[in-house]
Amino acid sequence: MKETFQIDFKHQIKSISNGFFHIGVIPIVIGILWIWKGIEPDFILVVGLICWTLIWFIPAIILHPTYYLMNKGTTISIDKDKKRLEILNNETKMSMGFEDLATVERIYFSDYCHVEWQQNWFPAPWRNYGLLRIQTSDDHEFFLTSLMIDIVNPPIEPTTNTYKLIPLPPKSLKQKRFEAKEKEELQRDRIEHFKRKFEKQSLTELNRKIDSQDLVYEAKTAAEELIKEKNTAANIG
Repeated sequence: MKETFQIDFKHQIKSISNGFFHIGVIPIVIGILWIWKGIEPDFILVVGLICWTLIWFIPAIILHPTYYLMNKGTTISIDKDKKRLEILNNETKMSMGFEDLATVERIYFSDYCHVEWQQNWFPAPWRNYGLLRIQTSDDHEFFLTSLMIDIVNPPIEPTTNTYKLIPLPPKSLKQKRFEAKEKEELQRDRIEHFKRKFEKQSLTELNRKIDSQDLVYEAKTAAEELIKEKNTAANIG
């Protein structure tokens, strides 16, 4: 049987459904204070309760548009019988078998790590938000959020679970590779800086730098490279 998933009203409402508890608490608290304590609701009390509720909604206010932008234009079709899935992400189309999925990481609210009776004692408005990060064996990556799937019972079985107080999307492979490349280039620039600084020093002085406990990794690497270059030049000569 083939199932198709995309952002829809049902999953958006389910994601924010825990927040309805907090909205319902406002008139209940006002009623209790009024009937039992004789405190008549005034403007300051009502505004205070509304502000308190809005503060609790801040993570959901951040997560909802973030998830929406991630999965806007994303459609996934899953055939569990044939063990295949097809992903249409805007204009990019991918088709693969379940065996092509390297990892399926589920990222969702931290209290899901507990047994069921210990969960949701205090219904955080953002508790039902979460996402799947799927990485394929050929290093492609895509995300499916709770705005389009049931994160507790997802259509693809997770291989690992990550629990977070606020399930913000992790860095993508593309971001990690870009940052790693930037870090590597920065490190290379520092090594070249030290090589220019040490280039007139003797082999003895360079060896002392390698053994020094006070120099950073880039300085020691620069000294090692200069020693190799000087030895190579001496052998050629």
